[in-house]
Amino acid sequence: MRWSVSSNGEGLAGTTGWWLFALVLVLVLVVALHTYLGWIVLGIFLYYVVRPVARRLRHRGVSPGLSALLSLGLIMLPFVAVLGVFVVLLLAELAAIEATDVEGLFERLFPGLAIDTLPTSEDELSAFVEALRSDPTLATLAPLVSGFVGTFTVQAFNALITFIFAFFLVRDERRIASWFRSTIVARESNVYEYLKAVDRGLSSVYFGYTLTIIVISIVAVIIYNVLNLVAPPGLAIPHAILLGFATGLISVVPLLGRNLLYGAIVLYLTLVAYQTNVTYIWFPIVFYVVMGIIFDNVIRTYVRPFLSGRLFHTGLVMFAYLLGPAVFGWYGIFLGPFIMVVTIQFLRVQLPKILPD
Repeated sequence: MRWSVSSNGEGLAGTTGWWLFALVLVLVLVVALHTYLGWIVLGIFLYYVVRPVARRLRHRGVSPGLSALLSLGLIMLPFVAVLGVFVVLLLAELAAIEATDVEGLFERLFPGLAIDTLPTSEDELSAFVEALRSDPTLATLAPLVSGFVGTFTVQAFNALITFIFAFFLVRDERRIASWFRSTIVARESNVYEYLKAVDRGLSSVYFGYTLTIIVISIVAVIIYNVLNLVAPPGLAIPHAILLGFATGLISVVPLLGRNLLYGAIVLYLTLVAYQTNVTYIWFPIVFYVVMGIIFDNVIRTYVRPFLSGRLFHTGLVMFAYLLGPAVFGWYGIFLGPFIMVVTIQFLRVQLPKILPD
């Protein structure tokens, strides 16, 4: 790189000053937006999930704004709503397990959330459900949810900001890319090549692995609860929602992930059947046929090829998903893979170019 005095009289000192000013701007943005980091990462995740659908709509002649609105409104809004209900039910089931420190789990996953306003114990949840069943009027529910309303309003506002952020990313992605290529970097530069690799990696991970985990979890929860409807007395699948979530998460474990979980459930159901009634042995068999054969074949044949998230080593992806929520909280399931992609693509694309021969 060659430093020279530009036409407006700025040389090395002027350029250094502008870089210091840029650094100050970055620090101001980091300090101002650090509390919204999780929502920003969620917006990026939504962008990568919706982008293939929006691009197909644009290729069919739909305007960028309408394609972004349709893809987010008709696909992501129902999906996120179902996911939200699923998370609430999962936390409620965890609260029913006496050995689980639900408040500690809340504080770990949702730092800064007003835990005291949420029903986290089994008694509080039972009181809330009973009041909802007996007299679902505003006068009855107001005392129970008064503290929760403020927390819910704040989170609803954050979710709205996230959807608006994702909408503009989807709608203006061509303008952003064109401005970046014409103003910041050239197509032939190493930076552009690296950012393209990161883009491919995030598309693979977010549209591939993350969406696969969420889809498998939701469908597994539905199947487990349907199987419980036909289960013999005393032989229902325990904690169906929790096991459904575990089914999706363990899918990142290569080869034996879901089979290990299915085997444990079959073993438990078989032992219970022998202790209660030997004729109930048909239920563990039905469970394995439905989950281990039919469901797994659908996942391998249709879901994984469609979502296609195989750009990275499965072990790396597994650690990113397992360590992300443990380190960062609820948004770690999105931020962990993001950090993994940025790091691995740097090692693949840029590191060999800057190392000595």
